[in-house]
Amino acid sequence: MNAAMNAAMNTAPACARTDCSGRIRDGYCDRCGHAPGPAASRPTAGTAPPSRPSPHPTSSSASSPVSARVPWGTLGAGLVDIPPVPLRDPASAVLADPHVPEHKRFCGSCDAEVGRGRDGRPGRPEGYCPRCGTRFRFTPALARGDLVAAQYEVLGCLAHGGTGWVYLARDREVSGRWVALKGLLGTGDPDLLAAAAAERRFLAAVEHPNIVRIHNFVQHFGAGYIVMEYVGGRSLKEIVLERRRAGESPPLAHVLAYGLEALRALGHLHDLGLLYCDFKPDNAIHTGDQLKLIDLGGVRRAGDPDGPVYGTVGYQAPEIAERGPSIGSDLYTVARTMAVLSFEFTGFTGKYRESLPDRDRVQILKRYGSYDRLLRRGAHPDPAERFGSAAEMAEQVAGVLHEVLAGGGRPRPPFPGRFEPGPPPAVAGPGVLPGAAWVADALPAPLLDDPGPAGDGLRSAAGLIARGEHEPAQRLLAGLAGDWRAAWYLGISALKAGEVATAERHFDRVHGLVPGETPPKLALGLCAELRGDHAAAARHHEPAWRAGGYVSAAFGLARARFAEGDRAGAMEALAAVPAASGHHADAQAAMIVAALAGRDPAGVGSRELAEAAERLENLGLPAARHHRLAVFVLDAALRRLRARPHAPSPAGGGTEILGVQLTEPGLRQGLERHYRALARLAGSRPERVALVELANAARPRTVV
Repeated sequence: MNAAMNAAMNTAPACARTDCSGRIRDGYCDRCGHAPGPAASRPTAGTAPPSRPSPHPTSSSASSPVSARVPWGTLGAGLVDIPPVPLRDPASAVLADPHVPEHKRFCGSCDAEVGRGRDGRPGRPEGYCPRCGTRFRFTPALARGDLVAAQYEVLGCLAHGGTGWVYLARDREVSGRWVALKGLLGTGDPDLLAAAAAERRFLAAVEHPNIVRIHNFVQHFGAGYIVMEYVGGRSLKEIVLERRRAGESPPLAHVLAYGLEALRALGHLHDLGLLYCDFKPDNAIHTGDQLKLIDLGGVRRAGDPDGPVYGTVGYQAPEIAERGPSIGSDLYTVARTMAVLSFEFTGFTGKYRESLPDRDRVQILKRYGSYDRLLRRGAHPDPAERFGSAAEMAEQVAGVLHEVLAGGGRPRPPFPGRFEPGPPPAVAGPGVLPGAAWVADALPAPLLDDPGPAGDGLRSAAGLIARGEHEPAQRLLAGLAGDWRAAWYLGISALKAGEVATAERHFDRVHGLVPGETPPKLALGLCAELRGDHAAAARHHEPAWRAGGYVSAAFGLARARFAEGDRAGAMEALAAVPAASGHHADAQAAMIVAALAGRDPAGVGSRELAEAAERLENLGLPAARHHRLAVFVLDAALRRLRARPHAPSPAGGGTEILGVQLTEPGLRQGLERHYRALARLAGSRPERVALVELANAARPRTVV
C-alpha cells in the first residue's frame, strides 16, 4: 500500500480495541467488526459500488404455498411492546458541520477513491476522478435559507447518503410542513440520475405505512431533488450502536419485531413488482410506534436487466454480481440485518461477509436454536434455499418471536402456523415411552389445503403411509422434494418403519426450513428420546411446550428431565399443564409417579408421600387407574417404612394414608384390597390370576 493510500485510510477513526489495527467505517471496525466506543465519531450512511443485475428472480425450492397469516398491524404484529421513539424537533437533527469523511469518498461512476488526503494534506471535497475523469462534489449544494423551486425553504443538512445530501426544509405552500429534500451527488453521472428518477417514479405509486412517502420532484439551478416525507425518530443503526456502547444488544424480541415490520414493507414492494435492494439498519427508522423504510434510491423493478444495483457490503447477497437482485436477495438483507442487530457480529463485513458464525460461538444463537435456523435459511448463500416470499419469511419470524416471548413464562397457546391442530396428545408419563410408531401417531399433520399437483401428491402420500404402504409413499414424496411437507411425511414414514435416525434427519430438515413452527421441535424431541439422548430431548420439548402449548411436549419434557435425574423439573413441567386441559388429570397422575418412582426408599420424605396420596384422592380417576396408582403409593410407603421404621409420619402428624394405617399390617391390608379390586376389573383370566396372587402375597402375615 503506497503512502497516499495510507494517508487516505488513516482519515477514519481508529478502532478502540488495543489488539486491533482497524478503522471505524460505517459504525463498525473494518477489521474486527466491533462497534466503536463512546468517543467514536458519528457514522454517516454509505453505499456499496453498483453491480450489473440479472433478469432472473429467485424462488425457494423448499417453500410451500403460503398466505400472509401474520396479523399486520402494530409494531411486532401486536406480540411485543416496544417503547415508542418520540418525535424530536426536526431542527435539532440538522448537522452543525456537514461534511463527508475522506474514507467515504468514492467516485460515483467507477467507485475509485476520490477526495483523499496526501502527504499529510487533507483531500479536496470537489474535483475530478483520477481514474475516469468524472466530476465529484461532496460539499452541500444548498445552504440554510435557500428557497428551492420557490416552495421549500432549506434549514440545513440531515445526512449524506449513497446518492447525495439530504436536506431538511419547510414546505411554504403546505402549512410549513417538514420535508426532506434528497439531492444527487454533483457528478452528472447518468446512473445516479437514473436512480433518482427511478426513486421518484416508484415512490409516487407506493402507499404504505412502513415506507417513506414521496411528495414531489423539483429542480433547482439544474439539479434535481426528490421531496419526501420527513421521518423523525432514530435509525436502527443508531439504536444498535447506543446499545453496543452500553455493552449489550437490543432484546431479541425487538429485533424480530423490527424484522416483521421490514418484511411487511418489502412484501408490499414485492407485490408491486419492485425490489428494495439495500435494506440495512441505516435505512430503517423507528418513529413513534412504527418502523419506516427510507432511502429508496435503489428500488428497481424485478427482473429489470438494466441499471445499477445499490447495496452494502455485509448485507448484500453474494449472488448479486452475477444474477442481480431478486425477492430472495431482499430477504437475505433482512436476515443479515437481524443478525447485526441481535449480537455483536464481529467480522460481518470481512470474515463473515457471506456467512454466519458457528452457533456455539454466539450466545443468543445457542440459546434460541430456532432463531439460529431462521437466520441461516434467510441468509443462506444459495438463493434457492431461502424463503420464497416476504409473507413466508414473516410467518416464521412471527413463530420464532412467539417462542422467544414464551421463554420465561407460562406456556402460550399454539401460534397459527402451517400445521393442523393435531391428534390427541401423547401423554406417556416419566419412565414410559412406547415405540416409534406410537410417536409417529402422536405428531400433527401439516396443512394440505392448497389445490394442485403438490397438494394432491402430499394427500396421496399421507394416505399411503396411513395404510402402511411406505415404499410407494416414499417414491411419491421423492418427486415433491421442493416442498418441506414432503420431508415431514418422509420422517413420519421412517418412524412408522422404526427407522429413528432417518426420521430425525428428515425432521431436522423441516425444522431448518420452517424454524418458527412447533411440531418439528416436538418430533425432534421424541426422536431424541427414542435414541436415549434425554438432554437433546429436553432442549426440543421445552420450546414446543412453552411456545406451542403442545401437551405432548410437556409430558416429553417431564420424561426427559426425569431420565436426567431432575425429578423436580419433571414435576414442574407436569404441574404447568392447566386445569382447563383435558389432560390435567393425566399430568397430575404422572406427577405422582415422578415423585416416587425409582427412589431409594430411605430417601422418600413424609411430605412427599402425603402430597402424592392427597393428589390421588383429589383426581377422581377411573377405578382401574385409581387402584393401580393406589398400589404404587402404598408400596412406596411400605418400602419407606421398612427402610426407616422410626421415620416421622406424613406432614400434619397423621397416621393414615389413603385410608389405611401407616403400619406394615395397615399398608399390607390396603395393598391387598386394591389388588383384589384390580382383579375384579381384569379383562382376562391370566391377568386376574396374577393380580389375585399379588393380593395374596400382600396380605398381612398372621400367627395362628
